[in-house]
Amino acid sequence: MYLNGLTPEVLAQAHEHAKTAPRNLDGQAFRFFTPQQAADYAAFAEQVIPTDDTPGAKEANVVRFTDFALSETEPQNKKDFAEALKAFHEQAKKATPPAASFAALTPAQQIEMMKAMEKSPDFGILKNYVLIAFFCDPSDSGNKNKVGWKLIGFEDKYYYAPAARRTSARQRRSSHLCTRTLSKHAQILRCIGSA
Repeated sequence: MYLNGLTPEVLAQAHEHAKTAPRNLDGQAFRFFTPQQAADYAAFAEQVIPTDDTPGAKEANVVRFTDFALSETEPQNKKDFAEALKAFHEQAKKATPPAASFAALTPAQQIEMMKAMEKSPDFGILKNYVLIAFFCDPSDSGNKNKVGWKLIGFEDKYYYAPAARRTSARQRRSSHLCTRTLSKHAQILRCIGSA
């Protein structure tokens, strides 16, 4: 029954949609973010961990990690995260009426707005995902090229990696993300969160 619906026209439409779907830095389609949400969150993340003489959130692939986490391993947080992004988007339009979004603000305006909202739960959820993505295990889609680990001097030569189990790659990835990332970086987040 399902296969009967796969006409050449439907397949052509699906192919065209796939070509125009929003993409992350690695060229993969976003699963959670809309293009505007991705741009707003990238701008936010780049203000939290900017690129200067060391790599920042962009180089660590923070947006891709967050997109993966919210769509695959932590879907229960989608609603709160989307509401936080919406709050930033609305605050940006209210603070600077000609601005279409947070990403459209100048860096100085972004910082000013972030300072005004830094005590809110919306700011907290967005910031936590930036920090987790920046310091997570690189196999979890964030901390690309181990930029977060290099920044704090973490050497992974003694890093424990469990033996492979008879599970799918997706199950291992989800399991590792939930357990390793959150437990391994809890101490880092406590230190950084107090800063």
